[in-house]
Amino acid sequence: MAALLVVVSLLALGRPAHAATCVSSVGPGVPPPATPATGIPGVHAAWYGQSGYMSLCAGDQRTATVAYYNSGSRGWVLGRLGEVAYLGTAASDPGQDAPSIVGGDGSFGSPATGWPRYNRPAIQPASYVGPGQIAWFQFTVQAPAAPGTYRIAIRPLVEGAQWMEDYGVFWQVTVLNPDGSAPAATPSDPRGMYFAVGAGVDARAIADVHEGIDRVSAYLARAVGGDRSRAATTRIRVGDGSDQYCCLAQLDGIDIVTSNSEWVSPRAAAADTWTADTERKELAAHEYVHVWQGELGGNACMLGPRWLSEGMAESLAYRSLVADGLIPQSNMDTFTKRQISTATSHPTLAQLETEWQDSANPYSVAYLAVDRLLAANGPLPLRAWCEAVGRGVEWHAAFAQAFGEQADAFYARFESYRLAYLR
Repeated sequence: MAALLVVVSLLALGRPAHAATCVSSVGPGVPPPATPATGIPGVHAAWYGQSGYMSLCAGDQRTATVAYYNSGSRGWVLGRLGEVAYLGTAASDPGQDAPSIVGGDGSFGSPATGWPRYNRPAIQPASYVGPGQIAWFQFTVQAPAAPGTYRIAIRPLVEGAQWMEDYGVFWQVTVLNPDGSAPAATPSDPRGMYFAVGAGVDARAIADVHEGIDRVSAYLARAVGGDRSRAATTRIRVGDGSDQYCCLAQLDGIDIVTSNSEWVSPRAAAADTWTADTERKELAAHEYVHVWQGELGGNACMLGPRWLSEGMAESLAYRSLVADGLIPQSNMDTFTKRQISTATSHPTLAQLETEWQDSANPYSVAYLAVDRLLAANGPLPLRAWCEAVGRGVEWHAAFAQAFGEQADAFYARFESYRLAYLR
């Protein structure tokens, strides 16, 4: 008996502990206001409470509930165009009438969760909702595969007639890690940045643009001395085939063309680097950095010298994704070395002040140069340089002030480093 107990004890000690598993949950609901407005002439709705935010395991579904009080003088009538009430997707994420990555009817990249349409989460539950009555709308959301924070904004409307009041109602869906732990929260949209989504843009592209911009915005705020704040707009659209670039930044915002080949099949995506969706986040983040540059230093920072302006955007965009765990630093080195070693031309940084040959894989060269420039002091000197050239300081003088060495000396140092980096 004693020997048997010893054997059982040893087996118990050697038995592996059960790994933590993911369990979905829903937070507490939000109660209604005490005294909603009532009897307003025409068609109106007042938010009247909602169910709680969700923490879900990848792929799990839950039902969201929101109440709207008919605060107008006209009733909502099921099945009658111009009188039937729906919930519609709203700004800013995913955008008014835009598809969402957390629910839909299966079209435009939305998951098939039983919505009436990809941009209509729910229809009024009763045949008639009169003035002073409450409608409890319900719709199903599904957690995307990647851990993170996802949001869906909604707004009521009378289909075929008008949108009703926008109370800024949204749901937040946290997708948990496989072990059930909560991931680092995806930041919210940056202040002063608005999003305009064109017809036909798919839900995945919208989510990638928001996430890339949100992550780099937060990185700029905490690591580079502050984010931008002026009003700007990110315009996401499907192109007509004539668009040369997938992504462009201007002083007033960003243009993303989701049909462009660089967006559809980004070259950086590979088995040993990162996914296409992660690279699309980087593309959006890169352009956001350009808008940040423009706010700090105008065109002098945003447009040149080109290796520095583009390398700054590449470095800060990728640094934000590395910092948030979306890209391992080792994979950055794998990609950068491959790009530089396979280039068929090898211009110097002095040449890349104005030239930009695709045969040189110049974005990777510029990324590596800025990464080397920041190795000692971090990214804060980039802000100092942008602000200086924005004040009219000649860029070579601003470079020496910000980075503590002359540009020519850095050029020579970088060429030696580039050779050693590829060995």
